[in-house]
Amino acid sequence: MAHQAPKRPRVSVVMAVHDGAGHLTRAVDSVLSQSLSNIEFIAVDCDSHDRTPAMLESSRDRDIRVEVITRASDDLLAGFAAGLAAARGDYVAFMRQDDWLAPDYLRVLIERADEDDLELVFGTRSADTWDRKGDTCDSRCLSWGDETWTTPEEIRGRVGVLYERGLFDGAAGALVARPLAQTSHGASTTVVQGFAYIMACIAHVSRMGVVESPCYHAVSYKTAASRAFDPRLAERCADEHAQIMGLVTAWGLQLNPDVMGPIHRRHVRRLIECIDNASVGTSSSATSNERVEQVQSMIDADDARESLRAVEPDSHEFGIMYRPMAKGNAQGCCFGARLREFARISHLPLV
Repeated sequence: MAHQAPKRPRVSVVMAVHDGAGHLTRAVDSVLSQSLSNIEFIAVDCDSHDRTPAMLESSRDRDIRVEVITRASDDLLAGFAAGLAAARGDYVAFMRQDDWLAPDYLRVLIERADEDDLELVFGTRSADTWDRKGDTCDSRCLSWGDETWTTPEEIRGRVGVLYERGLFDGAAGALVARPLAQTSHGASTTVVQGFAYIMACIAHVSRMGVVESPCYHAVSYKTAASRAFDPRLAERCADEHAQIMGLVTAWGLQLNPDVMGPIHRRHVRRLIECIDNASVGTSSSATSNERVEQVQSMIDADDARESLRAVEPDSHEFGIMYRPMAKGNAQGCCFGARLREFARISHLPLV
């Protein structure tokens, strides 16, 4: 029996989909089977050419809480924006097409939001990585405990620590009060990545919390036996760092060590990730010299030099990579990355 459509749903779940038929049933069913029934599910079909349109129409036919929006473009950013514009709920939760929700996920988040009159709530996230055949899955649970901040000053004081711990990495799964969600929707990123969107929310939020909850399952799939070289990874990391720095600078906290220390540590760890990718990531076109040149540009950048200086007292945290990075030695960085890759595949305790 179809559910009756509520006059004002508590939560609007917005999903933008492009050719998502392979895993769409799991995602949709996980929303419609939530223990919180007072919801609406807005699915935006972004020019799919597989069975996605028919599957969404079938879901709408059997459950009145489902609304389907059809777009003639595969632009997921525009799809999420269209879904947000149509949302009627008190809160909005974005969801990626391959992801799924544990049955009580929305109920736990909305109860915390109601209890403390929160505008933004983060629940527990599970990073699920499936093999290419979909037979096995490695899961890593990301939990931030139970905590509430009820003034902008409290939130700003914790931004650095929460950023370092990865709370802001994605918008998918976060529960956002609809007025805040609509204020922040112009952020120049897709919810598939979501960092810029969450930064836009953090810039305006006054009451925020994290809660131990059933998991939002963020799904990814292994595409190759080894990591692929991503020539734009360093650019994205630098852009992320610039965004968080712009926010704390606007707040006048750029000299606050409790805020800035975690931000600089996170940036150095991301730089190491970028160096690893540039040094050992598989590529059919990047030459050895090109890889070294890219690493050199990373470690010579002003933001890198600033963060490396800031973390020097705790340089031991970054293992064998810190010294060549601090000295601006790209060749040494690449050699260190190859050692780290050897240690990884050999399960040796080298960092």
